[in-house]
Amino acid sequence: MRKIIFQGKYLTMSTEKIDGHLYERVTMRAGVAVLPIKNNKILFIKEYRPHEKKSSLKLLGGWMDKKEMRPLQIAQEELREEISMKANKWKLFYKYDTKNYTVEETKTYFIAEDLQELPPQKNPDSDIVEEIIFLDEKDLKEKLLNKEILWDKDITVALMFFEELKNKNK
Repeated sequence: MRKIIFQGKYLTMSTEKIDGHLYERVTMRAGVAVLPIKNNKILFIKEYRPHEKKSSLKLLGGWMDKKEMRPLQIAQEELREEISMKANKWKLFYKYDTKNYTVEETKTYFIAEDLQELPPQKNPDSDIVEEIIFLDEKDLKEKLLNKEILWDKDITVALMFFEELKNKNK
């Protein structure tokens, strides 16, 4: 049985004894990410995050921290809040789920197409979007090699999108 040793807003740390061994586990709050697509390119944002004290290039996304909202609704809200856009076409693309791993995380990825700009609105987070940039596969790989973007699961999913796009166009 798991024993919670820390409960925060976005993560829980626990221990669990299995066959005489004590295992530690981190469970992240579920999240969503959006791949806004235009001309077969993915929209990334360069965002300054005060708690990280730096800017980084990343996908749009957020936590599932509103119990009354489903993943798609949170994704739509993030697109609107972070870059004042909406999409007329949405598709579930991928679900990352590491239940029972040492680090547990569930993240649902959506493709957003037929983008439309909305009147600017204030992002309720303290994060500041500094730039919006559309990247194709070549641009993304170049930014990875130049360490302008971190290699993580979000980038893996973006590369999966480009691979699927190539296979569809064969």
